Amino acid sequence: MILSLLRPAAQAASPHQSNGIGTFLTSVGHDITSVFVPAPASAHAHRRTRHVRKPVHHPEPGFGVPQGTIAAHALTSTDTTLPLVEWDGRTTTLQTATQAAKPAWMAVLVTGTQLVQACEGKWVHPVDSTPTCGIPGGVSDIALTWDRSRLTTAPTWQDFWDVARHPGRRGLHFGARTTLEIALLADGVAPQDIYSTLSTSAGVERALRRLDLLRPYIVWWETPADAARIMEQSGALMLSAPATEVTSVSARATSGPATSLFVAGTQGVLRSPLFWAIPANVSAESAHRTLEQLRMHAPHLEDMPVPVPPEKPPTFLTVSDTFWSLHGEALEQQFEARFVPRTP
Repeated sequence: MILSLLRPAAQAASPHQSNGIGTFLTSVGHDITSVFVPAPASAHAHRRTRHVRKPVHHPEPGFGVPQGTIAAHALTSTDTTLPLVEWDGRTTTLQTATQAAKPAWMAVLVTGTQLVQACEGKWVHPVDSTPTCGIPGGVSDIALTWDRSRLTTAPTWQDFWDVARHPGRRGLHFGARTTLEIALLADGVAPQDIYSTLSTSAGVERALRRLDLLRPYIVWWETPADAARIMEQSGALMLSAPATEVTSVSARATSGPATSLFVAGTQGVLRSPLFWAIPANVSAESAHRTLEQLRMHAPHLEDMPVPVPPEKPPTFLTVSDTFWSLHGEALEQQFEARFVPRTP
């Protein structure tokens, strides 16, 4: 799924467009729209060919996918024997793994922002000797998730902040990316205005103040596995969570309803396009073979829960990799200085 890029938001965000980030993201086929859009009619067609991991031994490293992917059967491919290896999605993990003496993955799914950093840092192979370092590999979704044993109707991001009407803890990712977007959505900012708002110091402060209001109730998670533990331990009434982990937790449930006690909403889902990148510590010969394998079998990640309610089509806010490539480092530092993580 390749979405078109909203250049105005990126241009309004920073005058440094000449650094080539926007051009790079365009060259890998990914640019951003910062508005909620309904899912296409074929949004669930991928479920026909779910990748099911088989216990096959392979002489080479596996393909790196986000945590929760395997149990959720969220990867589609014409080759269902691809060896999958889950990773935590942290950029520090990506850098360490791609610079190690022995490769951890033949290829790995990364966000567009990580792809830019990895390409500029030469952590990954270029594709066909061009500045492009990745090929499209699906999407990663962060959804509003809630404990349906305690909350029977689908909440909104505004409800997420309403602890008077819906008392209980809230789980949020400890990081600026996606968390600041959620805070502004809850504060009434229109989806199409999210990145123009975050491009100003006043807009960033507005998002941080909104998070300050919720601070006493927040349980922070840092990796998808952390979010899964919050759900498994009923550690929050609502949380932002990767859709793959919601499905994964449901698949591991040993009792109760088939979808466990937690369910993911389909309104205001934060969607990040993913790209396959081949680590630089994979040999040139293996990298060429892996690239051909990716193109031939088109492994693609997507795990969108069944709509709640089913007749209401899902809507998405595509996370702007252009914005986060330009402003991510500064915003992450500001976020970390403001909040102290608490491991669930």
